[in-house]
Amino acid sequence: MKNYFLVTLALVLPTLLFCQEDYTITINGKKMDVALDKEFTTTINGKSTVLKVNIKDTLSYSDAFFNFKYPSDFKISKIQVEQGIEQLTIMSAEGSGIIIQRYNTINPKFLNEMMMNEVTKESVNYGYDLVRKDYDRKLKNGVNLQVAKAVLTYEEDVNTYEIASHGFKDSGVLIMTMTMNEESKEQGEKIIKMLWDTLEIKI
Repeated sequence: MKNYFLVTLALVLPTLLFCQEDYTITINGKKMDVALDKEFTTTINGKSTVLKVNIKDTLSYSDAFFNFKYPSDFKISKIQVEQGIEQLTIMSAEGSGIIIQRYNTINPKFLNEMMMNEVTKESVNYGYDLVRKDYDRKLKNGVNLQVAKAVLTYEEDVNTYEIASHGFKDSGVLIMTMTMNEESKEQGEKIIKMLWDTLEIKI
């Protein structure tokens, strides 16, 4: 069972901001290095043409179980936790964001409280006060989720975790959101709000 809780600091803390600046495009077999949001001039069919490469503000992720949108400022980190468990992570620089685990061999609904205990126990042992604020959430396609929510407070530091899951017979999805610092949480909240506003679990 321990393998289900491989949400470690090594996965949670890295900065996953999308910061690549240079791209290569190919026009009529000719490769050119370009930068985002910067105009460049090339010749197409003997005519000088001004082009510019932009990234959409919002990107989409979709698979057989679920789909959602996320800010294009960030990229998805995708790993195989173990056989039958795939994990997606989108994190801001301050360590806030989302983790989604897709289970292909078990229904993960019984893992909610175990996962919540796993991610909060170190803070509680340190001295954080924990208050539960569980609630129900209805997704845009009508799926109802029971969301376990824990707010951890220590002096001026406030961390918030939400965990929810939706299961099928032998598979399912577990979603965790985290806001790690109330004073610098804007980017993380942007990721989390877009997830909840757009998430659809396919039934």
